[in-house]
Amino acid sequence: MPDSPSLVIVGAGGLGRGVAALVEAADTETPSWDLRGFVDDNEDLLGSSVMGYPVLGNTDWLSHQQDIYFTIAIGDGTHRKRVAERLHQPDLFPAVVTHPSTSSHRTNQIAAGTIVRAETALAVNLQIGPHVVINMGCTLGHDSVIDAFATLHPGTHISGGVHLEHGVSMGTGSVVLPKVTIGQNTTVGAGAVVTEDLPPHCTAVGVPARPQF
Repeated sequence: MPDSPSLVIVGAGGLGRGVAALVEAADTETPSWDLRGFVDDNEDLLGSSVMGYPVLGNTDWLSHQQDIYFTIAIGDGTHRKRVAERLHQPDLFPAVVTHPSTSSHRTNQIAAGTIVRAETALAVNLQIGPHVVINMGCTLGHDSVIDAFATLHPGTHISGGVHLEHGVSMGTGSVVLPKVTIGQNTTVGAGAVVTEDLPPHCTAVGVPARPQF
């Protein structure tokens, strides 16, 4: 694909490998990326190969490149934010990567850097901020707002009119009822059901979910 833009995946762990598979699946539908390989700050990986793609260097190596798209495949939103800040420069471009099985409507707005994995359903009038990770099998209801660096683990189900603020992390199989706001940097545990607003900077678990300070 000589005319396709170059793409580098930041992070060669489990999520990074999943994103590589996502890109391969997307390119079988409509070729769109020239996947160059990975970068990773784990020195043991430098010079190795992951899924047949080279580990090209660390994050600092990528920061010195030009005209390359990148996607940050790091599950922790705080770490993802730090890397995004290091790579915020004119000649590097955060990519939106979406699995071809994703269902989405033209009214949805998905910001640069976001990853949407397989079997995800996005309703209508969604606003999804930069560098959000939406994992496999998630559903997002109409008119919801997902702020920057939020992470939705597999099987998260978001009802209509929900607002996930900056850096929220939703555990596997968690559920949010309509018109609920979850405060910034709050973590919702696996299997929790959020029935009312949650404050920022807490962990909430249970059915219904209750903050644990």
